[in-house]
Amino acid sequence: MTGISIGPLPPPHPAAHSSGTDGSDHGWRYVRGRVLRDGHAVCHGLLTDWAAAPGTPARELSGADWARYRSAREPAVRGRLFGSRLLARHAVAAAADADPSLVELVRGAGGRPAVCAPAGFDVGISHTGDLLVVGVARGRRIGVDAEHRDRPLSMPPLPEKFCHPEELARLARLPAAERNRALVHRWTLKEAYAKALGVGLRLDLSGVPFVACGAARGDGRRWRSPAAPGWCFVSGTAARRFVVACAVGPAGPRTPPPRGGGAGETGAELRDRDVSIRH
Repeated sequence: MTGISIGPLPPPHPAAHSSGTDGSDHGWRYVRGRVLRDGHAVCHGLLTDWAAAPGTPARELSGADWARYRSAREPAVRGRLFGSRLLARHAVAAAADADPSLVELVRGAGGRPAVCAPAGFDVGISHTGDLLVVGVARGRRIGVDAEHRDRPLSMPPLPEKFCHPEELARLARLPAAERNRALVHRWTLKEAYAKALGVGLRLDLSGVPFVACGAARGDGRRWRSPAAPGWCFVSGTAARRFVVACAVGPAGPRTPPPRGGGAGETGAELRDRDVSIRH
């Protein structure tokens, strides 16, 4: 249940957050407790559970994403959009000890999800395969990312596109069998940071190097980046098959400006990265 990400969480019964009497609500209590303790929490659910959750009209939940929902042709795409927003609504409700129906999600700067109500919370969303991941923070920015742990990232020139030269040197010293997994951790960390900033692939990911802070623990491995002072980073495994990363900013609304990249980056250059920012 616990780790870097709490879950997999099922859709709760009505009023479970506030009643505290439903035995299946333990996972949501973990979310609430971790936000109270650390100021943020990450949780995950399965697409099969959340895409078919009854009781919430898709249009009401999608809000500004309603046009994206309607235009999506693949049922899985609609399911991820609906399920991830529903999971986010319940995660914010658990963190705020509020009724999920009172949570209002909107699209903020750069198209990133934002919490309009209750005030004082931020949310990050990611999904890949059948996994939905949500991060919620109080009084600071948060971004999350998830990738399959075996996603191939080690073939040149992809690592050179998103890794700092110092990272490449460290990776070169690893056994070949470990190198791709290490790249997946670094990629998810960088993507989580870009999502938290709301800049997507306009951020020069190679200019944000990461250094591990000691050995991995039960709730993930801590990281730091000299390009992001005051930020906290963690990566770890969720649902056995996925790597999840979380980027949490310093307290307050201010965030460091993005480095490099910028609006001048062309669509072809973004496609050449063979990666995508998914909200």
